[in-house]
Amino acid sequence: MDKKIVTMVQVNYLHENSVFLPYAVGTLIAYAKNNSTIDSYYSFPDIFFLREDTEKLSEKIQNSYLVGFSNYIWNYEYNKVLAQKIKLKNPACILVFGGHSINPDGSLLNECGFIDYLIHGEGEETFTQLLLALAEGTTVESIPNISFRKNVKMINTPPIQISGTDYISPYLSGCFDKIMAEHPFMDFQAIIEPSRGCPYCCTYCDWGNLNSKVKNFPLEKIYEELNWLSSKKIKFIAGADANFGMFKRDEDIVNKMIELHKKTGYPANFQTSYAKNSNERIFRMTKKLNECGMNKGVTISYQTLSTVALKNIKRDNISIDSFSELLKKYNHDEIATYTELIIGLPGETFESFIDGIDILLDAGQHNYIYFHNCEWLPCSEMGKKEYVDKYKIKTSLIPLNQPHREQIENDEVQEFSRIVTAMYSMSSDDWVRMNLYSIVLQCFHFGGFLQIFAIYLHQEKLIKYSDFYLSLMDFVLTPKNAVSFSVFSKIKGKIEDVISSSGELTCEDSRFGNVIWSLDEYAFLLLAYDLESFYLEIYDFLQNFGLEKEIFNSLHIYQQNIMKLPFDSDAAFSTDYNVKEYFENSLKGDSPVLRKIHSSYKIENHTKYLSWSEYAKHIVWYGKKDSKNFFTNEVLITHEDNTF
Repeated sequence: MDKKIVTMVQVNYLHENSVFLPYAVGTLIAYAKNNSTIDSYYSFPDIFFLREDTEKLSEKIQNSYLVGFSNYIWNYEYNKVLAQKIKLKNPACILVFGGHSINPDGSLLNECGFIDYLIHGEGEETFTQLLLALAEGTTVESIPNISFRKNVKMINTPPIQISGTDYISPYLSGCFDKIMAEHPFMDFQAIIEPSRGCPYCCTYCDWGNLNSKVKNFPLEKIYEELNWLSSKKIKFIAGADANFGMFKRDEDIVNKMIELHKKTGYPANFQTSYAKNSNERIFRMTKKLNECGMNKGVTISYQTLSTVALKNIKRDNISIDSFSELLKKYNHDEIATYTELIIGLPGETFESFIDGIDILLDAGQHNYIYFHNCEWLPCSEMGKKEYVDKYKIKTSLIPLNQPHREQIENDEVQEFSRIVTAMYSMSSDDWVRMNLYSIVLQCFHFGGFLQIFAIYLHQEKLIKYSDFYLSLMDFVLTPKNAVSFSVFSKIKGKIEDVISSSGELTCEDSRFGNVIWSLDEYAFLLLAYDLESFYLEIYDFLQNFGLEKEIFNSLHIYQQNIMKLPFDSDAAFSTDYNVKEYFENSLKGDSPVLRKIHSSYKIENHTKYLSWSEYAKHIVWYGKKDSKNFFTNEVLITHEDNTF
C-alpha cells in the first residue's frame, strides 16, 4: 500500500534573504513520525515555508491526503486562500488548521467550509492522535482540543492542558534537511524552545491565556540542537521561551551557545524574551553574550506604568527604583537595553502615557523605548467579547503591521492586523496623539537628533522631557517648518487613516531599499535624508529655551557631529565645554558636570555606508536597539585646555 501523503505549510515573509526554519510544523512531523503506525501509514515529503503563488502551490499540493497549516497573523489569510484552492482541486483532501490565530470557539469552521479540523493550543500530541484516528478509521470525538463537523453540526471537544515534554527534535530528526539542501544560498534562522508556557496572564497576550504551567524540555536535547544548528552555520537563533532566565539552567544554555560561538562562529546572535522581572542571572547571561558580540539587546518590559491599566491587564511591574539600578548596571557594562510600552491598553490615558514615559526617562532609559500598538488577538483574554464590551474596546483592521519584511510586488493576499484604536479611557484622537508623541520620541530622543539638548535642559534647567517633546511635536506639525512638517504631516495622515481602517502603520520607499519600515523608522530616515536643513530649521526652536550662547553652540555642534549618516568620512570639530564627558556620564546614570574647557575631537569612522539602503539596514534596522546611529567610541578627544 502506498503511504498517504501529508503536506505541511508554515509560510513566512523573507527578511532580505533570511527566513526562519518552519519550527512549529517541524515539531508536529517529528513527534508524529516517531509513532510506528503513523510512520508506516503516512509520508511527509514536503514542508512549504515560502510565500509562493497560491495557484501554483495548490497544484503542487493537490494530491495530498492531508494538509496541515500553521497560522499566525503573517500567514492566516494566505493559508485560507491556499486551502480553498486545494479543496477545489481535491475535495477529498483533509485540511487541518492550527496555531495562535485559531479562535478556541471553532468559529473558523463556520467561516471557511473547506476546512475540516481545527487544533487548539499545543499541537504535537493532538495532531498525532488525529492522524492515528484517520489511519485507523476510529472516531475523533475522544481527541481533546479539536473542532470539527459531524452531520453538519460543529463539535468542540473538551480543552485539556498538555503536560508532555518528551518531544522529538525537528532539527535532529531531519525534518529540515530537504528544504535546506534545496535552498543552499538562503540564510536560515532558527528557534530553540528550552521551555514552554507562561506563569503570567496578561490579558492582551495569547501566550499566557493558555493557562499552562511552565514546562522544561530536556536539557540534553537543547544541547544537541545547538550543536546541530552550529554545525549547519545558523547565524541567528531566537529563543521561544516567554521568560528566558527564569531557571538556573538557562544560564547553562547561554554558556553552551557561547562555547559553540567561540569554537565555530555560530550562532552569531541570540535574541529572546527575558523573564519579566529581570534578575542577577539575566544580567550575568546578557553580559556574557555582550562580551562575545552575540547580544541583540535586553528587554526590561513595562508595557504601561498606569496603575489602572496594569490592574485591567492583570500585570505587575518591577519597581522603578529597581529598574533604575538595573539600567545603571547595564549601562556601566555597555549592554544595550530597551523598554517596551504598549499604546492602547484599557485604563491608559494620554496623560498617564506621557507621565509613564517621563518616569522611564527620569530613571535613565535613554537607549530605546519600543512603542507597540496593542494588537487585538482572538486567543487572548482581550479577544473575548465580554472583555471588549467591559472596556468599550474599538479596533481598526489594517494591513499587516510587521516591519522589515521584504516588499512583495503585487502580493496576491493581504494579511491584516487588528489594532486597538479607542476604548473607555482613550479616544481615537488620544490614540493619534499617543502615536505621534511616540514617533517624536523615537526620532528625536532615541534616534538621537535632539537627545543631547533634551537631556541637558532636563538636568540643568529642570525642563520635563514631556514639556520639551510636546513643544517639539507642535513645532514639527507647523506648516512654516518645511522639513519637519513635510515628514510629520505625512506620518500624522497615515496614523489618522488607521482610525477608519484605510491607513497602515508601515511605509516603503525605494531610496531605503526593498524593505517595509515602521512609521518611526521611516520618519527618522526622511529627517536623516535632509538633516542639515533640519538642524537649520530647528535652531530658533532650541534657542527659545534660553541657553547661554557658548553652551548652546557647544551642544549644537556636538549634537550634529555625532549623528551617523551615509557617506560620512573622518571628521574633526571642537566645543568650548566637555560635552562628550558630560553626556557619557549622563547616560551611565552618573552625576555629570558641564565644565568650560576647550575640547577638540576627531571622529574615526570605521564603518562607512555607501548608500542610503545600506545605511537604513545597518543603522535603522539592525542598530536601533544599541544606538548605532551615534558615533560613540569613534569620537576621540584629541586636545583639552582652559585657554580661551
